[in-house]
Amino acid sequence: MKLKVLIADDSKVSQIMIDEALSGDLYSKRAAVNGQEALDLYYKWQPDIILLDIMMPLVSGYAALKEIRRHEKSGNAKKKTAVIMLTALSDKESIVDCLKLGIQGYMVKPFRKEELCGRIEESLKKNG
Repeated sequence: MKLKVLIADDSKVSQIMIDEALSGDLYSKRAAVNGQEALDLYYKWQPDIILLDIMMPLVSGYAALKEIRRHEKSGNAKKKTAVIMLTALSDKESIVDCLKLGIQGYMVKPFRKEELCGRIEESLKKNG
C-alpha cells in the first residue's frame, strides 16, 4: 500500500522539488496551493502525512494545522495524520507554535532530498 502524502505549498518550485524527492512507488501524492485546498484534501483524501508550508494564501499552514488537530481531537478523524512543517520560517516562535500543535517534524527550506525522506520515515514512527 502506498503512503498518501499531501504536499501543501504555494510555490510551484517547492512542489516540484518535493515531488522529485518522493519519487518511486512508495508514495501516492496530491498537491495543494493554499491552506484551504490543503484542508479540503485532508478531509476528502485522508493522507498519512502532510508536508505543510506555513506562509500560504487564503489559509496559512499554521491555521490549517490548528484545524486538522481540532478535527482530530473532536473524535471525527479516522486517524491522526503526521504533519511535517516545510517552510522558510526558521524563527524560534514559529517552531515552538507548531510543536505545541503536535507536529512530527519541522524542516527549513531549502532542504536536502535525503533529509526529507528520512524525516518522513521518522515522523511515521513517531505518529504510531
